[in-house]
Amino acid sequence: MTFLVRARKGLAEVKRITELNRAAPLDDFASYDEYWEWRGRLTVIHRRWEIARDLIPDGSTVLDVGCGSGQFLAVLKERRPNCIVQGVDASPRAVEMAQSEGMDASVLDLETTDIPGSFDYVTCLEVIEHIAHAEAALHRLMNATGKQAIVSVPNVGFIGCRVRLAVFGRFPTTCCVFHVREHLRFWTVRDFREWVEHCGYRLVGQHPQHGVWMLCRRFPALFASGMVYVVERA
Repeated sequence: MTFLVRARKGLAEVKRITELNRAAPLDDFASYDEYWEWRGRLTVIHRRWEIARDLIPDGSTVLDVGCGSGQFLAVLKERRPNCIVQGVDASPRAVEMAQSEGMDASVLDLETTDIPGSFDYVTCLEVIEHIAHAEAALHRLMNATGKQAIVSVPNVGFIGCRVRLAVFGRFPTTCCVFHVREHLRFWTVRDFREWVEHCGYRLVGQHPQHGVWMLCRRFPALFASGMVYVVERA
């Protein structure tokens, strides 16, 4: 019975994330300030936050790039109270929200601006797929960390995305909310590893965020809808 329940949940996850035969979202938004006004402060703890938190030792210095309203930093500080944490985001509205929660946050656009300072760990969760020149963004992340960058992105090789394209002729939408232009870059698990190596770094860890029950752990390239990667200098 337990197996059937979990299997049904896994299939529901495929349908929920990819909306297999529905048109891609076409609601537009003028800016990420407008996006954060609509989204507000998050109340759900995302699995990627828990994965990133567990990868960071207590007492580390941490910069969260694309911190949004600061919820990951709050999750991190709750379990890692001795970490020194900061956040940056391209949206002034998101930074205001993070500051209102007591976070040390400032405005920085990863697409155009180098990161000042150096940190033990730099996190960048669900951000670089929004950046056209993701290679430059990755270099900025790696230049700012003394140890590792923890990066999460959707997995366009997820089975739901493959079914959506192969069976229904629909472009894979991964986790788009407003408009298909939200995500400018796309990676499968294999693509991401090769891309990191091409940029001159090495991938030392990969962790599935969500997907089809136990299969996403065993075969993340096919059954994980999103991944958290750990990147180091080569």
